Amino acid sequence: LLRSGARPGDLVVVSGAPGAAAHALQRIRADKDTGAPQRSALDYPEPRVGLGLSLGGLATACIDLSDGLAADLGHILDQSGAGAEIELDRLPCPECLADLPEDKRWPLQLAGGDDYELCFTVPPHAGGELERISASCGVPLAAIGRIVSRPGLELKKKEGGRYELASAGYLHFPGQGADC
Repeated sequence: LLRSGARPGDLVVVSGAPGAAAHALQRIRADKDTGAPQRSALDYPEPRVGLGLSLGGLATACIDLSDGLAADLGHILDQSGAGAEIELDRLPCPECLADLPEDKRWPLQLAGGDDYELCFTVPPHAGGELERISASCGVPLAAIGRIVSRPGLELKKKEGGRYELASAGYLHFPGQGADC
């Protein structure tokens, strides 16, 4: 699976529900109880190896979510020479974030990282195949947007406005720009 095959019209799909690990880390840093599920998400992530193997021949591009959804999807977009529109109301929400307001939840889901879920693109007609793969791997999958020809990542609110993310995710080389 490469990062370079996403094409306009492809669906952007995410496995699981990103954000729990970032929420646990945020709570640890604030010296607050994390709760077992999100602490487990941080300490014992489940890399989606089986899912990745199942995507061979279907996914046009794929990446794991170690640095945050926005940053890692950005790598696919850069390598594919494309952009994406993400519908924020379609982001699967971990139970531990359900009570947070959107402005507190979305940064954790989009820029938190350490989820080790997969973000991948598939042709728009792949819905039935995604359902089959989800069931066989036991991993929930959600189509959260689509690939577009214009560069950049557009985060769209349900009511039609745009959401501006302060930070896209983890920077491996601080000072090298904020494109990560």
